[in-house]
Amino acid sequence: RRQVIREQLRVQAEWLAESALERAVEQRLKNPNYKGEVWEIRPEDLGTRYAASAVIQLKPAEKTDRLSIEARIRYPEDETFSVTRTRKIIL
Repeated sequence: RRQVIREQLRVQAEWLAESALERAVEQRLKNPNYKGEVWEIRPEDLGTRYAASAVIQLKPAEKTDRLSIEARIRYPEDETFSVTRTRKIIL
């Protein structure tokens, strides 16, 4: 049972990381000065009893003129059994 719950949390964290990257791209398109944020995601928005958080950072990519976007997810937030995932893309 614990293993199934852990796998569910891992999959949800993966989807949240993808969503955070999409959010960052959308925010950057709306506002060229957008550098990132801490995105607090309520349980109601996820349809679960757990909240999540995403630290989104935008910065110049190394050795290029491109932009690096990194999203670090913690789900569930403030739980001892939380899962952390990090995703990064270069635009």
